[in-house]
Order: sequence, then C-alpha cells, then structure tokens
Amino acid sequence: MYIFDLETFLKCFLFIGKMENTEYINVFEISGRKNQKQDLLAHLSMLQNSGVTMVGFNNLNFDWPIINQLMNNPHTFDEQRAYLLGQDIIKSPGFGFNSHSVRLSERHIPQIDLMKVHNFDNVTRRCSLKSLQFAMRSESVEDLPFAPDRDLTSDEIDLLIKYGIHDVTETEKFLSKSKAAIALRQDLLDTGVLYGDVMNYSDVKIGVEYLIKSIGRAKCFGPDKQPRQTLRSMVSFKDIILPKINFKTEKFEAVHEWFKKQVVYPKSEEAPKPALECELAGLQFHFGIGGVHASVENTKYESTETHIIKDIDVSGMYVAVAIANGFAPEHLGEDFSKSYKQLQRDRSQYPKGSTMNLVLKLAGNGVYGKSNDQYSCFYDPKYTFAVTVNGQLQLIQLVESISLIPGLEIIQANTDGITVKMPRDVEPFFNFWCRDWEQDTGLKLEEVDYQSIWISDVNNYLAITTSGVVKRKGKYWYPESEKDYEGTGSGSVWHKDFSTMCVQKAIEPVLVHGCKPESALRCLSDAYDFMLRYKTPGGAKVFIGDQEMSKTVRYYVSISGKPMRKVSQPKGAIGSWKRKNGLTDGEYRNILSQLPEGAWDEKIHTKNKSKYQEVTTSIEAGWMVKECNKASEFNWSDVDWSYYDQEIKKLVII
Repeated sequence: MYIFDLETFLKCFLFIGKMENTEYINVFEISGRKNQKQDLLAHLSMLQNSGVTMVGFNNLNFDWPIINQLMNNPHTFDEQRAYLLGQDIIKSPGFGFNSHSVRLSERHIPQIDLMKVHNFDNVTRRCSLKSLQFAMRSESVEDLPFAPDRDLTSDEIDLLIKYGIHDVTETEKFLSKSKAAIALRQDLLDTGVLYGDVMNYSDVKIGVEYLIKSIGRAKCFGPDKQPRQTLRSMVSFKDIILPKINFKTEKFEAVHEWFKKQVVYPKSEEAPKPALECELAGLQFHFGIGGVHASVENTKYESTETHIIKDIDVSGMYVAVAIANGFAPEHLGEDFSKSYKQLQRDRSQYPKGSTMNLVLKLAGNGVYGKSNDQYSCFYDPKYTFAVTVNGQLQLIQLVESISLIPGLEIIQANTDGITVKMPRDVEPFFNFWCRDWEQDTGLKLEEVDYQSIWISDVNNYLAITTSGVVKRKGKYWYPESEKDYEGTGSGSVWHKDFSTMCVQKAIEPVLVHGCKPESALRCLSDAYDFMLRYKTPGGAKVFIGDQEMSKTVRYYVSISGKPMRKVSQPKGAIGSWKRKNGLTDGEYRNILSQLPEGAWDEKIHTKNKSKYQEVTTSIEAGWMVKECNKASEFNWSDVDWSYYDQEIKKLVII
C-alpha cells in the first residue's frame, strides 16, 4: 500500500507519499521555486502500473479529486488550480463529503480512505487526523502551521513539507491499526459476498449493503436509482403498540396509556419529542422515543451468601423485536421480513469472530439505524418507532413481573437490559418470570452474575462477574489492548477522547482492591495516561498564558504551568449591536444600510441593546497547565498530582 497526502496552498502544491513499511518519502512540489509536475505525473503512472492501492485520510473527498484533476488535465493543472479546487471542496456542504468524490470506475489508482472505513464522515463520529494522533499516543501532535491562502516563503514551504511528512507517517500509523478492518473488507470482496467500493465501506454500510443484496437491489431502489421509502407526516403510537402488551398494576398501566396517546411528526424538527419521567419499582424511569433508562446512583452492591446480583440483557434487542413481531418498512414488507429473519438463522451457523458472523451482525444492527435515515432505502419512521416503543414496553413488562418478587431490588434498567439484586432463595421465581417473558415476547435473554458492581449512573459503572471478568462502562472504561479500539463489530472507538486515562486505570484498584487514589495513581508510569486533549472550536482561539496554541492542544496539569483559556469571536463586529433573531440576511442588510453608522434600531437589533463582545472561558479552571504537543515536553517532576487525585475521587463509590 502507498500512503499519501496533499497540501494545497495559494502558491504552493505538495504531494507527499511513501510505500508502506519503507523509509523513503516522495515529495513533489509545484510552486514559484519548483515545478515537479512532470515528475509527479511519472510517479503516479508508476503507481498505476504497479498495482498498488493508495491510502489516505479523507482522500476520496479531498486528495483524490485533486489528483484526478491533475491526471485528467495535466496541461492546465497548477498550484492555483489545486488551491481553488481544494477551497471549493472545503467550503461545500458537509466539507466536501461525497460532493466531489470520483466514482470507483473512474479512479486511475485504487483508493482506501481510512476516514470512511471508520465512519468518521458521520456527523456523530467526526474525528480528525490530529485527534487520532492524540488517541494513538503519537510523539508529536501537529496542526497545519499556516493559513492556506498565505503566500509562503521558501523557509515556510520547507516547514510545510515537514508537516506533510508527519501527516503521512501518522496516516501510516493509523493504517497499521486498521488492518483487521481492511482484511475484513478484502475478504468480503475476494469471496464475492459484496461488490463495489467495499474497501471504503463503513461497518454500517457493510451491513446495509449485505441486506440490500439479500432483499434484491431492484426492490430497494427504483429505476431512477433513488431509494424506495415510506414517507409519513405523522406516526401515532396507538397504531403501532402490540395488542398483546398489558400490565397488572396501576403505575405501569399509566405508562402504557401515556404511550398510546403519543404522536410523532418525523418531518418536523420543531415538534416536541415525547418524554416521560415517572417512578416505577423504586426507581425513576425516563422514557423517550428511542429508549428507556433508570438507575440508582453512586451506589455499591456486592453479592453475598444470601443475595445475588444478576444482569439480564435482550440478545440483539432491535433486531430481535423486529423479527419476533414481523415489523418491516412498509415498502419492503415481506421481502424485508424474510431476509431479516434469515440473517438471524445464518449468523447462528458461523462461529463468533468469523467474517460472516460479524457481517450478519452488522447487517442486523445497521439497518435499524437506517430506518430513520431519510436518505436510506429502509426509511420508514413507523418501523423505527414500532421497534423502540414496543421494546420499551415489553422490557417494563418484565420489570413489573420481577419487581413483585419479595426482596428483589431493581438496580438499573435500560433499553435492552435489567440489573437486579435479590435473595438467593427467590431466584427460581426470577427465572420463572424471565422464561415466561421470553415465551410471551419471542425474545431471548442472556444473563451474567456479578460479584460486585459500582454504579455512578446508568451509563457509568464498573462491575466484576463471579468468574472474575471486569465490565467497564462510560467514565470507568479504558482500552486494555489494541483490539479494544476496534469495536468488535459495533464500530471503532478511535473517535473518543482519551484524555486522562490514568483516572480510569487508577480507579479500578481503588474500588476493587481498596488502594488509596494517590498510591494507585503513582503506580502508573505511562506519561500519555496523564495527558489531555482540547480541540478548539471554529471561530475561537486557545491560549496558555499569553501564548496562542494550535487548534489541537495536548497538555498536562502542571505545578509551574499557566492558566488555559478559550477566546471565542462573536458573530458580528466587536462593539456593534447584536442582531435580532428571525431576520433574513436581506432584511438585516436593507435596514442597516439606511441607518447612520453605529445607530441602534429595534427592527434589527436586540431590545436589551446588547453588543457583540469577545467571550473568554477558562479551561481547567483553577489549575495550571503546560502544552505537550511534543511528548518529550512532558515533565514528571512538574505534574500536579492533586488534580488527577481529585478526578479519581470523583469516581469513588463507597
């Protein structure tokens, strides 16, 4: 594989690349001081004829369209044309995602885009190469040193080349951590399970494409290649709730009745989303259109000779609810139901960890999310809510039944599971109600016994099973090995913020073995565990003391450091009157043009006569920090241990 990256400046274009696992780096420059366009074209021709695959980060949307322009129109290509195309991509909606992509059949050289493979082009999982440098614990975290419209000096071009080389080597590093994901996609291509641009499919797209193939592409898309869909202006929950759902007690039946009265308007962003909070079985339950959760807070539980802690989960909740009840997007109907059910049967025939087992898991899980995606062929909001609403109601049917068992306490409940503590002698009754519920719903429960569990809330807890397996969630989770970053079928976790991993690593011996926080902390010897990341939002600047930082700041809390702050720029000119909400740009400009300079007018300005000002916000308020974008700048003797000790104590549950 060949890793590459481009730099597109107003008067300087750079192509930087290298073969995987080699030292030599190719640098080609087109600028006022050099014109290596012909050398670059020859190099690209060599790559094309050598059968290599080019690998980049966001290369399908940015780098390759520019290279494609060079290869298709070499005579008119220069640094300015590259710059203008690059700016057009950056300024297009979604930062160029898909707007300038080159079709698979028109790519002169095969491409793998690590951003797409890991689904980082999804708005909820956006992740930059700089953020990855922090997550990968790179020795150096570097941001673009100059604005792209700057006319660079010769020395600055040399500095830009060093920056570009760093990006390429960091992309190669991430490639090495993406081998399992790439091998899966290559296997799908080689075996003919999927076809097309599979090497750039995200996990979700792999699952979706597999199910589309199973159902039949002609049934999922029209002759115009547009996705078939079921559009709805509203979904009334009383029309989707299963008739067999019923409750025995007044409080639970009240929840049932509340759900029956709810109506959702999928196309309206302003319509309120149904939400209910109420007390059931001794816990405060929170219901919404997507799921339910309830939990004790800041509590420790331990199994004893007389009591047991048991956790039960619905196996593949969303998939199982749809299959058990024959739910399907209306426009796909029985074709969907048959294929979806077959997924479940087929998956049971493949061992866990195999390619096909993972693909079938992805197909099941990915389709549910796409049923609420207005661009998907599985789009039908009624199907989406039929799954979530009935899933919630069926779960609290089980909560109601087991809560009547003498001495049983519900510890927590979420969309697909329940954790309880109960006397050991009532376990047969618990098992009876679980089996009865499985028969009634057609769903399957998986269970595990906990020796101990420390619960901060429903999303944050640490538990140890009776077999000694540690289960970590939320603030208590950290990656123990490289494999933990891969996500094992639920998507990689590289987009997460891995700041202060020392806290998660130290809290475990504190809770499990009774170590003192300061002792557990000082046993950790990896400096990266103590580093934090700050990603500066658009329109803002970050300072440590008086020194402006790069957009991505890696730092540690320091004894001799300086305060860190963010300075946000206002939307309007500093000192000018704030614009009134609800005005179009045309209305605002028209009235403003008729006013004397600096005048206030109630028609276009806020009534309280507020003005635009810079807003300064403290980061790590009350503490001093030092930048360590170069890891060598971390100083053990300067670490403010009290900060990290305090963070650990926030997670201590007695």
